[in-house]
Amino acid sequence: MRRWIVSITAASLLAAIAMTLTPTGRVKQVTRLACGLMCALAVAGPLVRLDLDGLASSMALYEQRAESITSQAEEETKMMDRTYIEDRCEAYILAKAAEAELAVDGVDLSARWDEEDLVWYPWTVTVDAAYNRWLADLIEGSLGIPAVRQDWRDDG
Repeated sequence: MRRWIVSITAASLLAAIAMTLTPTGRVKQVTRLACGLMCALAVAGPLVRLDLDGLASSMALYEQRAESITSQAEEETKMMDRTYIEDRCEAYILAKAAEAELAVDGVDLSARWDEEDLVWYPWTVTVDAAYNRWLADLIEGSLGIPAVRQDWRDDG
């Protein structure tokens, strides 16, 4: 950048000196044209030295990085969606158990990715409580988790 500014400044100074020293007439017009070309070349210098192969490889590298970052962001979003679904379903089960005055110490729900619909859905659940038919039916009916994927743990 500094080199470019110095070359523009030098070209401008040389042009100013040449224009001052040149007598009027046809010679001055030719000098003006030559000085204009010299200044234009000084300004366009970085474009003349532009490395197109390097630019193409840099663009390809940036494109790869952008794709990688986009892919990583999509994966993180997918995981956040999973956590959100699991947390909301666990809270739903706990709230329904509390409404029914059932003693439930905790719920651990696991979601599964559906490649066809591209969504997370409840897959398995572990309920820290004695088995309760009403709550088991609610989990199956509301969340779609059948009894075979429900685990009931009664530590008391």
